[in-house]
Amino acid sequence: MKLVALKNVEIEDLGTFREAFERRGVRVEELKAYEGELPEPNRFDILVLLGGPMGVYEEEKYPFLKEEKELIRRALSEDKKVLGICLGAQLIADALGGKVYRGEWGKEIGWKPIYPQDHLEILYRDEITVFHWHGDTFELPRGAVRMASSAMYKNQAFRVGNRVVGLQFHLEVEPEGIERWIDAYREELSSEGIAPEEIMAKPENWRKLKLYGDVFVEYFLKL
Repeated sequence: MKLVALKNVEIEDLGTFREAFERRGVRVEELKAYEGELPEPNRFDILVLLGGPMGVYEEEKYPFLKEEKELIRRALSEDKKVLGICLGAQLIADALGGKVYRGEWGKEIGWKPIYPQDHLEILYRDEITVFHWHGDTFELPRGAVRMASSAMYKNQAFRVGNRVVGLQFHLEVEPEGIERWIDAYREELSSEGIAPEEIMAKPENWRKLKLYGDVFVEYFLKL
């Protein structure tokens, strides 16, 4: 089985998901969508769309976003599995007819709980603390089922049938990756009044997040 992950910016990658998928026999390739590296659907069984600081509505500034949305629709028409993380989830929602817009309650950044529903309620049972970094939110596309909410935004995860999952939050990040994010998005953190040390968290947070991510990868492959 082959997985292709599309990067929208260099510093946001598959993180711990790469090892979790590879350990289960999945061949993984990461491509730079922002440099025009977009595969044909016959090159993969699973398409993963990663995060980024841009909005899905900024197609004129980032034309590759429009191409990603078209690739999502093509992949689904050919019965491929599709997973979106943060911006990736918003791209899926938009491609399938859901509205994406700036969150009315402001940005959600840092370690905050989500409240699982649907299949995620079976996976995690109770609330889990995950990592967030987003300012946009979305409406569920037609046919989607909500899988998680947070105190700020009701749509934190969704699935469409058994082929598509979107996660607004991050299960895949690791400390080294967050250090790159902090450095690249330092002005954003400052404007939100968030100290970098709040983002780095304790080792226990990272251990749990990696476990949550591993459980999710197992679920997604069996979905």
